[in-house]
Amino acid sequence: MKILITGSKGMVGKELKKVLNKHTIVEFDATLNENILDEAQLNKKMKGVTCVIHLAGIIDNSNPNLWEVNVKGTTNVLSSAIKAKAKKFIFMSSTAVYGNNNNAIDENTSVHPENEYEKSKVAGEKIVLYAKNKINVNIIRSAMVLGANDYWRKMFNMLKKKYPLPLSGNNHFQVIYSKELARVIASVVKKGKSGELYLASGSEKKTLNEFCNLVQEELGIEKKLIHIPSFVGILAGKVFGIKLLTIDNIRHLGKERNYNTSKLKKIEYKQKYSLKEAIKEIAKEL
Repeated sequence: MKILITGSKGMVGKELKKVLNKHTIVEFDATLNENILDEAQLNKKMKGVTCVIHLAGIIDNSNPNLWEVNVKGTTNVLSSAIKAKAKKFIFMSSTAVYGNNNNAIDENTSVHPENEYEKSKVAGEKIVLYAKNKINVNIIRSAMVLGANDYWRKMFNMLKKKYPLPLSGNNHFQVIYSKELARVIASVVKKGKSGELYLASGSEKKTLNEFCNLVQEELGIEKKLIHIPSFVGILAGKVFGIKLLTIDNIRHLGKERNYNTSKLKKIEYKQKYSLKEAIKEIAKEL
């Protein structure tokens, strides 16, 4: 199978190429001077492609190009795939589309996007589903992705330095390891039923406090957390220029993340790495 991956150089894209190494992979990424807003570039790379996995996008709400890239870009990639007569299109969405929801969540839970990123993902989903009569489509709503990137490097470092948590930390904090998300995508490539949406997350329902304790344990430091009110954390973030201590990031950390991923069993996906194993692997890379 010939598979085109947008965002192929990103954290998930890199792992996905390893999982799909038996297939012919066509990379499409901004670091290769490629742009999903450039239809000519897309059409050229799309020739002979069987399956398209659309990972590329912007997550930073302050980026002025977010809507154009996430929505117009998705339209372009999808249109190019249909034009090239590709058989399957997989769109990477996010559990962020549920907004702040304090209940257990599954694929049937109503979406309540609040910020521009969340709204752009909902718009992308609608665009993809609208085309399901022209191409086989699947949507994956991924939980927060855990991996060796700059965000988690800062998070692990703050825990190592015993910075206080600017919230209670009692919220469920289900995340998904980047290597596991790649395995979910591979299962959807193979077994995903057209028009279906899949919620992807690790199975362990740890709280944020428990997650932080696992990180501390792996880093070889005392499993002890100090908590402060959110407004104090936001103030400290402004005074000391700590980017993780912004209103958006604290909101992001404090969201209830309680997911039912039982639907993944229908595509024969089974988790390989435990959360503890994932943290151990990431700590080695950071």
